Parts: sequence; C-alpha cells; structure tokens
Amino acid sequence: MTRHRMAALMLGTALAPLSALSQPILLDEITLTADGDVPARIAPSTEQIEDARIGTIEDVFRAEPSVTVSSGIAISERVFVNGIDEQQLSVTVDGAAQNNRMFHHTGTNMIDPGLLKAARVDPGVAPADAGFAALGGSIAYETKSAIDMLEDGQTRGGRVTVGYGDNDGTATGSVTLYGRQGPVDALIYAKRATGDAYEDGNGLTVPRTGADLSSQALKLGAEFGDWRAELGAIRFEDDALRPYRANFTGTVGGRPVPETRRYTLEQSTQTLTLRRTVADGLLDPEIRIARSRNQLDTIDLPTADAPDPDYNNGDADTVSIVVQNSMTVNGVELTAGVDNYRTRATYDGVYDGEASSYREDRTTTGLFVQARGTAGDIDYSAGLRHDFSRFTGAGGQQLDTDGTSANADVTWHATDALALNAGLSTVFGGTQLASVYEFSDGLLPDDAYDALDATRAHNGVMGVEWRQGATTLGAELFQTRIDAIRKGLVSRDLESRGFRLSARRDWQGGFAALRYSDTDVELDGQAASSFDLRELGTVPGGMLSLEARHQVMAGVTLGGVIQHAFEEDGQGDDVDSDWPSYTVVDVFAEYEPAAFRNVTLRAEVNNLFDRAYADRATYGADFTSVVQQLEPGRTVAVTADLRF
Repeated sequence: MTRHRMAALMLGTALAPLSALSQPILLDEITLTADGDVPARIAPSTEQIEDARIGTIEDVFRAEPSVTVSSGIAISERVFVNGIDEQQLSVTVDGAAQNNRMFHHTGTNMIDPGLLKAARVDPGVAPADAGFAALGGSIAYETKSAIDMLEDGQTRGGRVTVGYGDNDGTATGSVTLYGRQGPVDALIYAKRATGDAYEDGNGLTVPRTGADLSSQALKLGAEFGDWRAELGAIRFEDDALRPYRANFTGTVGGRPVPETRRYTLEQSTQTLTLRRTVADGLLDPEIRIARSRNQLDTIDLPTADAPDPDYNNGDADTVSIVVQNSMTVNGVELTAGVDNYRTRATYDGVYDGEASSYREDRTTTGLFVQARGTAGDIDYSAGLRHDFSRFTGAGGQQLDTDGTSANADVTWHATDALALNAGLSTVFGGTQLASVYEFSDGLLPDDAYDALDATRAHNGVMGVEWRQGATTLGAELFQTRIDAIRKGLVSRDLESRGFRLSARRDWQGGFAALRYSDTDVELDGQAASSFDLRELGTVPGGMLSLEARHQVMAGVTLGGVIQHAFEEDGQGDDVDSDWPSYTVVDVFAEYEPAAFRNVTLRAEVNNLFDRAYADRATYGADFTSVVQQLEPGRTVAVTADLRF
C-alpha cells in the first residue's frame, strides 16, 4: 500500500470518531458489520436496503468497499466479494441455490432490492449449512413475505412506490399487496422500470443502457398446528437491445462486431419450504425444495448480408433439496442435515452460421453439521460437510469426486470493549461447470476434461473490534486461495488477500461510518489483468467509503455515501493502462410528513459532482483498446412511497 493511501486512511480513521459533537447515544446497529458468530459477516441494514428500493444490487452494497459491483446496467452487474467473483461463492435466494454460470459479458444473479428483506455475505469462511461449494464464501438473499409486511393488528395492506431519474428518464413503479386470513397469508409484487440510455460524467450518451426491467413475486404461506409451509416464486426479466458485449461499450480494433444485439435475460426461483414454528430444543426440522433457472438469449440483428442472423440460447438451472434439523444440546445449537443439488447447463445456437448444442451436468449430495455456541467469553462456530459429486461432460464423460469441507471461527470477548476473532475453512468444490456461453466442440473428446482437478479453497480471516460507548473501531485480515479453479479446460489457482478497516460513530439521530478495504488478487501466483480474471475475480485494490445519516428533525433525514477508489497499476503481461482513481458523492433527503406517516418522499442526487468514471469492478480499465462502460453522470431522482 502506498504511503499516501496509508496517510489518508489513518487520518480518516482518526477523525471519524469526532464526527458527532453532541452527547453520544448508542443506537441499534444499522450498518454493515460483523454479525453474531460469524466475525467477518457483512449485512446491509434495513435502511440501506430501503434506500435502494428503486435501484439495483449495486445500490445495496454501495457503502461497503469490500463488496464491489460491476457495470452501469442491471443485466451485466456482477458482485465481487474481496475481489472474488460471485460465481465462486455459494449464492442462495430464500435458501434456493442459484445457478450463476452463464456469460462473462453479463451478470450472474439479478436481484430486485424492492423485494429484499435481508442480504448476508460471509466472505471467505462460510458455515457448512450455507450449501455446497462456498469456495470464496457465501451470499444469502432473503425476500419479504406478507408476515414481514403486516403491522400489528393489520390483516391486509399494500405499498406503492414510484420513482423518476432525470439523467436517463427512468421511470420506476412497483406495487405490493399482502394480507392474512386465518392461517393463510399471501404477498403479490410487481415492478417495472423503463428509461433511455443515460449520459456519463462527460455528457456523452452511453448507448444501449436504458432500463427495461420487469420483476414479479408471489409468496404464499399457511400454518397448521406447529408447522408452517411457504411457497415462493420470483421472476426477473431484462429484454432490450444492448451493446454487442453488454458489459462494455466497444473496442478499438479487434474482431469487427455489430454495435448491438438483443439480450433477453430471464431469471426465476421457486421454493417450497416446510418448517416447524415451535421448537422444543431437540426437534426444529426444515425441508426445502427449490429450483432456480437462468435463461439468456442473444440474437444478432438481421442484415442484408445475413438475413438469418446468429443466435445463442443459454439455459442453466439448479434443483435443490435440503432436509435439516436444528437442536440445542447443553447450550450448543447443532444444525445437521443432508442436501442434494442437480445442476444442468445447456447451450444451443448458431454461431458463424453453424448450429451446435452442448450440455454439462453435475449432481452433488452432501451431509453437513454446524455447531454454534458460547463458552464463557468465547463465541464459536464450527462445522463439517462431506459431498459426493458426479460431473457429466458435454461428450458424456463422467468424473466422480468427493471431499470434506471444514470451518471454524472463534470470537473472544477479551473485555467489555475489546473482541478478537479468527476463522479458517477448507472447502471442497468438485469439478466445476463451465459457463454456458463457453461451451464448444473442444468439450466433446473423451479426454477433454482430463486436465481438470477437483476444486478446493482455503480461507482465513483474523480481526479485532473495539467498542466504547458510541464509537466502534475494527480491523480485519483476510485471505482466500482457490486451487484448481476451472478456466476453460485447465485448472488455475486464484488467490485474494488484503485487509479491511472501519470506524463508526453513533449519536442521537444518526451515525457516520468510514470503511476501507485493500485487496490484491493473483492468478497462478502472478498479478493478473481483468481479461485473465474473467468469471474468477476483479482488481479492486484500495477502496474507501464514508457513509452518514442524520435525522435533523422529526420526519426529515439527510445522508449520503462518498466512495473513493485509489489508483492502481495495471497488472499482467498484456495490459497497457492503469486503473484510475475516482471519487463519487451520493446524497439524499427523506421526508415523512407528520400528518401522513404512511408516506415517504425521497430526493437524491447521485454522482453529485458529475464525475466520469467506471466502477472499479467494471471490466477493461487496464486496456486502452476497451471502451469501458462508464457509470451514469449526475442524476437527480425523486421517489414517493405510499403504504396503506
């Protein structure tokens, strides 16, 4: 880390506790922080999720520098945790495992923040019950149900949210209806966002970036005796003309391609859950059957020379079954169970006039147990899982692997103010599926997969947290190494290491939080370019954020987030540019009229100083031949939220 970066970090950390001059009052935790028995857990607060209700997942994690999100449009957003692509994490929505392998020019899991109840990120060390192949950790998204929305004494209700952003003329509207009658409850949700291409900070239109997003959800619940059954169905769709490569604007030189083609992305998740609502300490079972599906079609536009254009159809889905039970024995909570995942990836299309079709499959069955408890001043969590995996290649080849995963983390409350924590894990990942759009004839020979080994990750985290009154300071070291990660038909080794620092000050009516993350990512022991790291990771380097929120008077709240990315040298043999620094300021004001407590009005200015920049996780800054997809310039947005 450079001296100027360290100086700025130390100065900011030292000044953060002085951000409030009033008598401090420690409020309930409402920021991204460590949580319970998982020292490194990152969990956006309810307020942060609500702030993003008409935005995208990038807005949910805006204040957390160790979670970066690429691209300026929803279809190509990818989440990176400590520089690791979410394809290398276990990702679930309402407990349903997501099949997040499709196309390196698009995102992997589209999430509508308007549906979110909670989001939890376990960087690196994830528990055994987080699911199979949590190589670089896990991300768990939980969506709302009618029970979450109903207030005390209420049997039915609704919510209408409308918003408008002036930069791209994006209009957003969502409707949620929910209710409960006897033992049955239901929630229906629908959202639509449309707009034109936005302008970047240079005042130039970024072509084919207009919003065209639809999302719907249905959640049903029923209680009978001590049991509750829940059925959920969620669907997202983005269907529009996009840049030929959706995650960047174009290239200088290289293979000539059209300016645009049609991208149709549809993601869906269905879950059926049965669980006991009254636990007796020994019997708290849960059964979950789920399916997630990711469909992406890209269609070239017909021309006079090619009246029958090329097209690509990708289809990836996962069917999962989880049966588990939680029990408490001598003060220790034990969760044990079995899970099964059947994952399928299929491609068919016409490329350069030639038709082709391919498919890969993987079926995995795992046994797991996770223990959580407290012994004196120590909180602990430890778990094991063993997975049996069968991989079937595109030519019918079969690879059978099995392996054990283990995790442990400990938090020692040395004093009332000081806590020390450490965590380790080793994670079995089996033979990985390729991304659907990577399939080719090279997968068909009998020996095509012979160079692939079973993937295994090793994670470590060590941290300290000090809380005194309204001030919280934290520091953390982390390292993730993934051996035999799949890249095409060869095995590579990926490593991410770095540290996080944070300082927070609470006061009556608000808080300020300063966070810094510095991450280095290497491939095969060498610094790598964004091209080398496609679908594996990114080059985050040093990232700093300052988040603040204050209720200036009853019903009026002001706040914002400042993000700063430090300049990073381009890495890799073929790069010819560096990663530039940038500073972005987003501010907002919210008003809840005293006479209408069910109404919230919000005005915000994103990219206040109209900076021209691409998010640090966005592909291509290290190549002058890549025309990066810059983020929107200054955008004034207004939102009205009505609850009834």
